[in-house]
Amino acid sequence: MSALIMHSAKASNTPDLGSLYNPAEQFKTAINLIEGQNTKADFSTGLKWLKLAAAQQYPQALYQLGFYYEYGIDEVERDYFKAVDFYEKAAKQGHLESQFNLSALLLRESTPAYNPKQGFYWLEQAAKQDDGEAQYSLAMLLDQEAKTDPSLTEPSFNWLIKAAQNGHRGSEYILGVKYLQGEGVKTDYQQAFNWFQKAAQQGDAAAQFNTGLMYEQGTGVGQDLQLAVEWYQKAAQQGEAGAQFNLGNKYLFGSGVAQNTTKGVELIQTSAKRGNPAAQTMLGNMLTTGKFLGIDYTKAYHLYLGAAENDYPEAQYQLSLMFAKGQGVEMSHERSVHWIKKAAQSNHALAQYGLGAYLANGVGVEKNLMEAAYWLSLAAAQGQKHAIESRDSVMELLTREQIDTLKQRINSNSRSTLPAS
Repeated sequence: MSALIMHSAKASNTPDLGSLYNPAEQFKTAINLIEGQNTKADFSTGLKWLKLAAAQQYPQALYQLGFYYEYGIDEVERDYFKAVDFYEKAAKQGHLESQFNLSALLLRESTPAYNPKQGFYWLEQAAKQDDGEAQYSLAMLLDQEAKTDPSLTEPSFNWLIKAAQNGHRGSEYILGVKYLQGEGVKTDYQQAFNWFQKAAQQGDAAAQFNTGLMYEQGTGVGQDLQLAVEWYQKAAQQGEAGAQFNLGNKYLFGSGVAQNTTKGVELIQTSAKRGNPAAQTMLGNMLTTGKFLGIDYTKAYHLYLGAAENDYPEAQYQLSLMFAKGQGVEMSHERSVHWIKKAAQSNHALAQYGLGAYLANGVGVEKNLMEAAYWLSLAAAQGQKHAIESRDSVMELLTREQIDTLKQRINSNSRSTLPAS
């Protein structure tokens, strides 16, 4: 919402203060003076005209004064309580901007005017005027409260729908996420795609990326790699790191576009600089294998580390390999175990196998056949061939009681099954 109400009326001659009695004319004169429209800017005199209009309860003047007091504009000293007073007078007349600004001020915990009950009331009044921004704000406020009061989930969703139907871009995107993830609503990929596409068409970068992703995967819409690339390009141009990475891959391998490895690497590098862990990991792989880029273990280490610290399992696994081999870092089985365990806990099959092997052999960690069998079983359940062989070997060393305990642990986690014995 605009912080300052603009008017096209021009004043060739500034009236004498008090010569106008119509509050609308007083307000126009105030704005002309404050903004210097067809006259020399004079905030002090403009403010006096503004106060005259406000004294007659003219809502736009009340709103403008409320804004000045809220932010301390020019010679108006910040006073939150005066801001509340002016906003409220206009809000009671149904002035939408005043209702919205008043709610925002009252809901701001850092101010002495903080009053969540009144803030909620005025936000609801603005939302009832069919304002998309107010409806979205109310939906998000209720969504936050729904974490402790589930009964608010439905009204939150209903306000979000209203905002989205009013073309509010952020609401369209959030609705897409909710339908995609089944958050507070039954999962519906087609609905998710529809809402993402609406937000994407309004220029929302995250929605453009998701629209491209759904086209690529054929989720909620017919698979169309060409359209996926088009949406990735739109999002990538806005700096969306995920789209830059996906688009980079397309150029790298000539999928849906003419192959251009230089452009592909550049896009992946840009994505990595923006902190995308998948891009950081792929660049790390390039630097450890020498593919597309020269070998540079030190750079690879820092890229892997950045992604690993953001809990990206593949980066954690690759980092563990660097410590195991001493590539770009001092060899350390203990550090290797540290990172491979993190990846294993995120269900990374190779990491689970590697952790199981470490535990079975007591490398970098105390030997523990029960733990080894556990992690090897999880990897085996994902079809990791070496893990299947190793698991069977370790299982032969366990007692019947240990095997029963292990089965209970795995079944309770519902992540794997052991072979019948």
